[in-house]
Parts: sequence; C-alpha cells; structure tokens
Amino acid sequence: MPAEHPRLVFAGWVLFVACSQLLLLVVPGLETVAFHLVWISMSIVYGVQNWSARRMAVVLTAVILVTGTVLGGFVAQGHAAWDELAEVPLMALVFLAMVWHVRRRAAALAETQSLVERERRAQEVKELFVRNCSHEMRTPITVARCYAEMVRNELPTPESKEDLDVVVDELDKLGGLAGRLLVLADAYESAEFERSPVDLGSLLQRTAQRWRPASDRDWILDAPSVLMEGDEARLEAALDALVENAVKFTVEGDAIVLRCRATHSGAVVEVEDTGIGFARSRADDGSGPPQSSGRPGTGLGLAIVRAVVEGHGGGLTVVSERPGGSLLRMVLPLHPPTAGPRPAPAGPSGQRHLRATRLEEPD
Repeated sequence: MPAEHPRLVFAGWVLFVACSQLLLLVVPGLETVAFHLVWISMSIVYGVQNWSARRMAVVLTAVILVTGTVLGGFVAQGHAAWDELAEVPLMALVFLAMVWHVRRRAAALAETQSLVERERRAQEVKELFVRNCSHEMRTPITVARCYAEMVRNELPTPESKEDLDVVVDELDKLGGLAGRLLVLADAYESAEFERSPVDLGSLLQRTAQRWRPASDRDWILDAPSVLMEGDEARLEAALDALVENAVKFTVEGDAIVLRCRATHSGAVVEVEDTGIGFARSRADDGSGPPQSSGRPGTGLGLAIVRAVVEGHGGGLTVVSERPGGSLLRMVLPLHPPTAGPRPAPAGPSGQRHLRATRLEEPD
C-alpha cells in the first residue's frame, strides 16, 4: 500500500469519530450507538494498519478520553446511569485483547515467512550442489576413462584387459550418474517449461526405435497420435528414464509396452513390463518409497520423471499389485501450468508420491 493511503485511512477515521460525536449534539439519544461505533471503527482501522505500540497507546488514550468525556456529560445530564461509564474501561480491555491476538498472529506469520525463506535458500543450495557436483564429476571421470582405455589397449594379456574393462565399466556408471544428477537439477531449475505442441505418439515411437537395438526385449508399441502442450525435451528425458527402468528390471525375452492415449483433460503415457516388478513390503503401508526387488540402482530415474511430470501439472503412479512386472503411468494435462512453484526434489530416498497402488482407469 502506498505511504499516503494509510494516512488517508487514519484521517478518514478521525473525521468519522469527530462527526459521530458532533452528531450527538443534534440527536442525543444516539449516544450508545455513537460510542460503540467509535470503538468498532478503531478496531477495524488497527487491524488494517497494525499501528506501532506507541501510536496505539496514544490513540487508545485519546479515544478513552473522548468517549469517556462525552458519555460522562450525558450521565451528568441524567440521560444515562453512572454504571454506563464502566463500558469505557471494558471496551478498552476488549480492544487490548484484540491487539494481543493481532500481534501474536503477526509474529507467527513473520516466523513462518522466515522458515519458508530458510527452506528456499536451503533448496537453492542443494540444487546448486547437485549441479556443481555433476559438472565437476564429469571432467575427471572422462579423463580417467580415456587413460584407462589407453592403458587397456597397451596391455599384452587378455586377463589384464578384462580388469581394465571393469574399471572402464565403473567409470561409465559414474558418468551416467553425473548425467542424471544434471538432468534432475535442470528439471527443477526453471519456473516455466518451454511449451510447444508435442505429439506423444511420435515421441514414443522415437523412444522405442532408439532403445530396440540396445536391448533384446519384446517391444510392443501402442502409440496413436496424441497432441498436448509441453516441454518435449524434458518429456523425452522422463520417458527415457522409465524405459531404462523397464530394461533394467527385465531380461531377454521379457515384454516392454509403450502406450499413450488421450483423455478428456489431457493424456496418459504408460510404460509396462513383464519383469520382476516393484517390491510391496514398504510401498503398501506408505512407510517409504517403492523399492525395486531386483538389481540395485540410484533411484534418480523416478525422481527425474516425477520432477518433469509434476512440472507439467500432472502425476506419476507406480503399480505394484500385479502378478509380475510393473506399470508406470504418467498423467499429463492438456496444457501445463504457465508458471508456479515447484515441489522440492525428493531424491532417491524420498519419492513421496510414488506409492504403490491399484489404479483406476482414467477417464
């Protein structure tokens, strides 16, 4: 509120009080109404402006003197009983009680804002750490991998080369982890996605085409043309994470199904497999995130997917109550939100929204 507006409000209230007291000279029978209007209006103005303690004390003293003097004059003239004067200190006590509650509320709001600000700063530090850590890791990993390959090519025996193959493979895993950290940080960095028309059917077809030669699975594609608005690059990263998860928990000959369909409010993208699925021991009771029942992983894949889906205003659900395999479903709105706060990234140990449940079919 501009600085002059509170002054105008306060000046208007003072004028109102003066007019109400002058009105009693014309209509003496309204002394009770005028008395209570002064106190009520003062409470309203204080609640809007939240005066300082000094100003509040000065105004309260002035109102007590004005209303007490006017009411005392009516009592002296015989228009009211002397016990009516007790209303002046009682109304003052009621006003002070209201002041106490307003100040308690203001202090609580200030504390809440301080906590929110500290949480925001902590989140920024975490995101900066993830991004810097990812960048700093990739360079030494790349250098170490190059030297490991160079040494491997100069070794004379196959046994020694196999040992270096293990080193190169582990460095590749570290490089993949650094890349995932970077994608996760990027998913939460900007407050607004780059929106453009996205054909989910084409996106699923391109994804299957890229992954089919790299893994010997039975790929099943059900991808009609479904148009929506979204960030195609981030949606592709999320879909890659789901497909990589399906490949990791399946073996040769298992089926991986990619499907999408339109709904009345947006679209649904599903990645289903016939692998070992998700363990239900912790997921069903809500005590923790769903744990894979097979090979170990970082858990960053589903964190990336959740970041992208929630950034589009949608939701991700993991289905574990199946005879075998798993189904991961992304529900996306037709138009993602233009801007808004993002939820804090949950990381591998805190994927709160990925609770295992039996899904109802969306509309």
